Amino acid sequence: MKHMIQSVASIALLILLIPDVTAALPPAFEGRKLYISHCLLCHGINGKGNGPLAKKMQIKAEDLTSAILSRSDSALQKIITGEARDTVSDSAGHGQISEDMPKWKNVFSPDQIKALIAYLRFLSTSSHTLTGDPELGFRVYRKYCSICHGKEGDGNGTMTNLIGIKPIDHTNPHKTDKLANDDLARSILDGKGRFMPAWRDILTKSEVDGLVSYIRLLYQVWGKLEAGGLVIVLRSPTMETNEDSTRSLLRDTSCKSEDNISEKGKARAIRIGKQFKSRGVPIEHVLTSPHCLAKETATFAFGQAESVEYLISGENLAEDQAELYISQLEDKIGSFSGNGNLVIVTHESNISTLSFQPFEEGYFLVLMPMGENEYEEIGTYKLNN
Repeated sequence: MKHMIQSVASIALLILLIPDVTAALPPAFEGRKLYISHCLLCHGINGKGNGPLAKKMQIKAEDLTSAILSRSDSALQKIITGEARDTVSDSAGHGQISEDMPKWKNVFSPDQIKALIAYLRFLSTSSHTLTGDPELGFRVYRKYCSICHGKEGDGNGTMTNLIGIKPIDHTNPHKTDKLANDDLARSILDGKGRFMPAWRDILTKSEVDGLVSYIRLLYQVWGKLEAGGLVIVLRSPTMETNEDSTRSLLRDTSCKSEDNISEKGKARAIRIGKQFKSRGVPIEHVLTSPHCLAKETATFAFGQAESVEYLISGENLAEDQAELYISQLEDKIGSFSGNGNLVIVTHESNISTLSFQPFEEGYFLVLMPMGENEYEEIGTYKLNN
């Protein structure tokens, strides 16, 4: 008990002594402010196109929650600035932008446009509403939470190395999206684990609601992917979508048979490729496991696939062979450089080794090469299909 009291006292003192280092504000957080001041009147609070001004003046405003998904960041930038009203379509019948849409080219800076797009992505993909005031949440987060969770919310705060804790990475939607707003609020109020304190008698309900809303806005990954130079790791299908084909991975690694991937699997792969393409994510090269399902998934998704032996599943390999293959994989990731992104399609056991966590199908891992066999995990994100 005495040791715990001393630790808490030390933490409290440290909070007072740490300088308030300025960090870049989350793009979606900044974008929300722009949206409220410039877009809400027409597009509405939830982006459905039912804002009060649109109703009053009978303006046809776009439903952003559906339109955003089919357009890349560069296309959205042209819509916002007014540079390309008739050439922004990704599918027939969705290219015409209302003449009532203002041209914001001389109003928003390039950084503001990126922030606005980040918030539009949030509106179109998040299943969670913002029930509180993120502005209030921002102030509370920086005051109480950043010492452990970091100024950027990535779990890299001052306390992480000081006492060896690993707080949740709030910039990783894979770790926060599965939690309902009430679940996040409960963790804040009651604490969690050994080091997450309970804030029930310190924060008001408004502050907790604002904090939850701020956490929701902490990260959007697609903008980084559009810039290129990253590694996208996808899990190879472990089974066909047909229930009677659950162990088809090794059926024909030559891919010469006609039934290695089902029609459902093919359609799903195509949707994955379209998702990256619609977001303007450049794909430079695609490496896959030699297993047929991995190669066919990559081919249907991205139009290319180079199979390499070191991407084979390490589950049934001898320990020294598995370690050699992982070492080759890490070298490839760490040394990658390019204008586009490298896609790797491999197996759950290999991805778990890279990210130190179980990896579910339907998600993708994003890594930043750091040279040689070094890389940094940006996060794990859910595919929209």
